[in-house]
Amino acid sequence: MYFDLNKIKLAEKIFVIIRGLPSTGKSTIAKLLTQSHGVAICVDEYLTTPDGDYCFTKDHFIEAQKMCKIDCEQLMKNNTDLIVLHNTMAEAWESKDYFEMAQNFGYQTHVLNLYDSGNNDQELANRNHHAMPSHLIQKMRQKWDIDIFPHRQKHQNPNQNMINRLPNSSFFYAHFSQTKINVETQKS
Repeated sequence: MYFDLNKIKLAEKIFVIIRGLPSTGKSTIAKLLTQSHGVAICVDEYLTTPDGDYCFTKDHFIEAQKMCKIDCEQLMKNNTDLIVLHNTMAEAWESKDYFEMAQNFGYQTHVLNLYDSGNNDQELANRNHHAMPSHLIQKMRQKWDIDIFPHRQKHQNPNQNMINRLPNSSFFYAHFSQTKINVETQKS
């Protein structure tokens, strides 16, 4: 099915978080969503030198995260109609500041969770443009929080950490509609 985003009536200000393990298509989808209007931003932009080289160190990464948040906030202050943030965001805490910003500036927030796009760690490593080794992708997978919405993080039941981090969630998602499994989340 094909959707023309230009013909769909949406909220005035939309903030989209695209999250997924490395090489799942976050940047590609962000470019498609912002093809006719809006702005796509990600931490990787701040880790790329003017020559196009990717420079990842822990210090650079921390600074890149700060710069991405600052630029995102500035886009919201300027009332940019569509902002698409495409970062890995394996754990819920990584998105908390962005959710708060979006709420403060009156943005409708949507999350597109790509997780692993049906690929194993080695396949993702082979596709990766930044030479991310499969063992680091595996570590991100092990930390993966399925639900990153802050209002659902505040009142977790004692088993929520186990529920929120399913080891084979791509398999779970892929078979969700076929087996008609209903998973209920605790509502506050």
